[in-house]
Amino acid sequence: MKNTLFVGFALLLLSSGESHAQAYIVDCVSLNTNMKHIESLADSGQYRQTLEPEKKPFFDYSKQGPFSDYLEYERNRILAENPKGRLPCPIATSVSTHLYDDKSLQVVDLISPFQLNAPKNKSEPTHRGVLLIHGLTDSPYLFHDLAEQFFQQGITVRTLLLPGHGTAPSALVDVSQQQWRIATRYAVAAMLEDFDTVYLGGFSTGGALLIDYLNQHDLTVAEEAKIKGLMLWSPASRAKSSMAWAAQYMAWFKDYMESSGDIDFAKYESFPFNAAAQVHNLMQRIQPEKLTYVPDIPLFLVAAQADQTIDTQSTLSLLTHWHLSGARKSKEQDTLIYYGENAWLKSLSRSITVYNPTECRGDDYCGSIKGISHTATTNAPTNPHYGWGGAYRNCEHLMGTDNYRVCKQTDTPILGETTVETLHDTPQLQRLTFNPYFEQMTDALTQFIKITQ
Repeated sequence: MKNTLFVGFALLLLSSGESHAQAYIVDCVSLNTNMKHIESLADSGQYRQTLEPEKKPFFDYSKQGPFSDYLEYERNRILAENPKGRLPCPIATSVSTHLYDDKSLQVVDLISPFQLNAPKNKSEPTHRGVLLIHGLTDSPYLFHDLAEQFFQQGITVRTLLLPGHGTAPSALVDVSQQQWRIATRYAVAAMLEDFDTVYLGGFSTGGALLIDYLNQHDLTVAEEAKIKGLMLWSPASRAKSSMAWAAQYMAWFKDYMESSGDIDFAKYESFPFNAAAQVHNLMQRIQPEKLTYVPDIPLFLVAAQADQTIDTQSTLSLLTHWHLSGARKSKEQDTLIYYGENAWLKSLSRSITVYNPTECRGDDYCGSIKGISHTATTNAPTNPHYGWGGAYRNCEHLMGTDNYRVCKQTDTPILGETTVETLHDTPQLQRLTFNPYFEQMTDALTQFIKITQ
């Protein structure tokens, strides 16, 4: 009730004609409702730059400190450097309820990395945990829906916030993929120290980081045996754009490839050239010809044919290389969730379990979906921010055009991936930010955990 009244008050302010800019910055929901203010934020870059505290929080990943210390460090860093960090955010997920009960939330509460402890089960003495790593420009909020699925299966969930994330886009102007790899090494080592059974999961860049980590073959036999599964959602295998290699050179002359209002509390909208350059360099490290070591760990992979960020054919090639490498005893457990035409799968080994969901179960939104996007795979249709009824709409591909306002404000949005064909047919397309087949995907994920643990 408290949150409902707060949002109502926010909307009242928005409709009152208040001219002062701060009147529109009421909470993370109402921030999405005033077009003039959104466009002014894109011009001013108010949320594009990090705050500069007198003393920046610091964490030494090399000393392998307790994960609780890491979580405290990241929360302090977000509060110190994120210009939206203390903004009220009346969005409740199952994870935020587990973590904070009915506390009034701020942005920092929803984007901070977290540990969601599963209740102890006397019939399951093994201490099981999963580590989830987000993608480029994202935050751990991306995993709130999936975290609940693991929690319900008695698995403790940890998330990692990659360096340069969780504050503002300018933090990615100077970040390096080596920093991401160091943070990943810390987080995996902490998992192996604290849990008997470990699962590793990553979306996009997070997936590439986990593949790269495992390829280094730094684990002992006992440590590798603890890892029961690698789960990848739209993993960053190779960029869809053939010009991705040029980003590192463009970064010498210009900071941002795309500039926006950055009103999405959980993800950067402005996109630095350096961010693209760093993920390109990371992807070069995990090309099949450079994967000299593939561990005997089952793979669960989710990919969409229409993906316009990552080349799905390259992802399928990566899956094939993983599946066929060495004498893997676990290869029969490899699983692919695929959204697209079966013709693309002809070259895959028949020993890979493939699910291709086609039955959309949401009567209110199924007819509005035109392809599964890169940004959709981890979020449920019920997500209060990215779901069908959420306040946020991803229209960044239309920034600076008349179609941007239509995309943001229409009562009958069409959602999908930003392919040339779809944009031609639907110029006001909203990029899909939730998975209409989420329930079927999590059913397959539950089965994967059962056969691997």
